[in-house]
Amino acid sequence: MMRLLSIVAAALLSAPAYAQIYTCKGADGSRVFSDQKCGTDAKAVPNITTKKHSPANSATTKAAKVEPKTPQQLQELMQQCNAGDMKACTQWTHGGGPNSLRNRERDAAAACEAGSLADCELRYCSDGATEECRQRVMQAAKVSGDTWYLREEAQQQDDGSILYNVRCIHKDSMEIRDATIACGIEMSPQRCRIAKAKQTYARLDLAASRHCATAQIKRTP
Repeated sequence: MMRLLSIVAAALLSAPAYAQIYTCKGADGSRVFSDQKCGTDAKAVPNITTKKHSPANSATTKAAKVEPKTPQQLQELMQQCNAGDMKACTQWTHGGGPNSLRNRERDAAAACEAGSLADCELRYCSDGATEECRQRVMQAAKVSGDTWYLREEAQQQDDGSILYNVRCIHKDSMEIRDATIACGIEMSPQRCRIAKAKQTYARLDLAASRHCATAQIKRTP
């Protein structure tokens, strides 16, 4: 979502005030924004026109467009824009969305440097498991392996077991995949089990490594 809105902001803010902005579907299925017709399915983004405004009404037009939104309003517009609502994209941009997004990314980067795993994911993993994403989360995670890291430890269950949220993240794949692993309190070869799987393991790291390696094998041609 942050990647999509970054593209929107860059397209709208880099184009001249009188340029028409178009959107179309990219080859990978993502939404593309451009100041030129980007494909046969290109559609004009509303409220941005190629016609220059006269000096007499330019101040009025500018005042009408610049309507700062609250964080909650920007969040709602972000969701609508991500769903394909071009009017919401325009309102998000003129309502302070780009600045808000930049501030969020800046704050998340600072929090990531301080050791916040969630902020590392927010700032660096929005585009998938890039190398920078891998490096950042591996440094912030308390427990990790070559192909996985521990996101969070859930509360103890009624049967005494503990649920662990593990994320698979491969060096040669952009895909991110999560798994829940339940481990009992007593040491045994069957102590840990991956949710909805029959295999059991003696330790959390063995279960996570095996699961993530299997997931990678299934996706490899």
